[in-house]
Amino acid sequence: MTDLALSPARRRLSLFIAMVCIASVGTTMGLTWPLLSLILDSRGVSSGLIGLSAASQALSVFAVAPLAPAVIARFGVLRVVTGAIVATAAMFALLPLHIDPYVWMPIRFLLGGSVGLLFIAGQTWINQTAIDESRGLVGGVLGFLWSAGFAFGPVIITLAGIEGWAPFLCGIALVLASALPLLFAGGLAPPIATDGPRRGYWRLFPVAALALLAAPMLATTDSINDSFLSLYAMRHGFTRPDAVLLLTTLFVGTTVGHLPVGWLADRIDRRKVLTATVALSLLLALAMIAAMPAGWPAWPVAFFWGAAMGGVWTVAFAMVGDRFRGTELAAATTLSSLLYGIGSSLGPVVAGHAMELWGPAATLVVSALALAAYLAVCVALGRRSATQSTRRTIT
Repeated sequence: MTDLALSPARRRLSLFIAMVCIASVGTTMGLTWPLLSLILDSRGVSSGLIGLSAASQALSVFAVAPLAPAVIARFGVLRVVTGAIVATAAMFALLPLHIDPYVWMPIRFLLGGSVGLLFIAGQTWINQTAIDESRGLVGGVLGFLWSAGFAFGPVIITLAGIEGWAPFLCGIALVLASALPLLFAGGLAPPIATDGPRRGYWRLFPVAALALLAAPMLATTDSINDSFLSLYAMRHGFTRPDAVLLLTTLFVGTTVGHLPVGWLADRIDRRKVLTATVALSLLLALAMIAAMPAGWPAWPVAFFWGAAMGGVWTVAFAMVGDRFRGTELAAATTLSSLLYGIGSSLGPVVAGHAMELWGPAATLVVSALALAAYLAVCVALGRRSATQSTRRTIT
């Protein structure tokens, strides 16, 4: 992969097109996770089976991600993004034809694969095109647009309901609309080298372990919230519209959190910003356990929890771009997606069974444990980095 010689204006246009494509599909994903969970729940499907259905969508990353760099190199970023958008729309159109958790599993597997390929290609495009001095802000804008799209998904549920074709037709229209900016992308997407990464995927891990480990933690908490937060709220007396709106509030917080944290990450050591946002996320996850039974306190807690989690993603995105270039950037993005797939696959399954065994609060406990584990990693790696810096200074 090589950089394009773009003027500042054309570089901004390139970034804008890639971000719009990803953000529009984000709307559909923000619709898919809660919509399918609510439909299955309304038909009496158990929480454990709902979790397995959600996991099937996440598992596809293990099939798609290892092939992504070669596919992108063979067909180019532009064609891959376009093809992934069309495939996403096609899979989404199949879902309402027969509502059954077992029929949905292979469809959701293919849906997750197309979205995963789109996100790997899109992130590689954006991170390769961005310049170092503004990478945090670029990541913040990308996160803002993706999260804004994601937050709009539950709004569609509120307006269109969960019955019939209406919510699915809205999703299909949004996915296809996301391909329109690609008509103006000629000569703006970065070319991809045909050679493979100089290091294997997992050998890239030690280079940016802290940033890459954010992926499974975020996947665990995101997939749990997407699939179960609305159901958890309903167990505590929230009406279905209010439960969906609570999830929307969390998504809005995530959307808002990207930009200020991205701006901050361009001015303060990114490792410190990352550790602070993870610590805040953990505190707010614990606060949500206490706030949900009380009713109204859950709304501000959901908003600020989403904002903190959005900040974690933004800083991790920038840190990956700091450490890799060219083909290795595509490979690192692939590795991040694989790690995200692990969290997305395990999160709903563990949370669904925990909810059946120990009640609704168990889902948030699983999220808090994931955050606590990652915070321990941040602190440990931060201390090791500080020790190494001190030794180099003394030497």
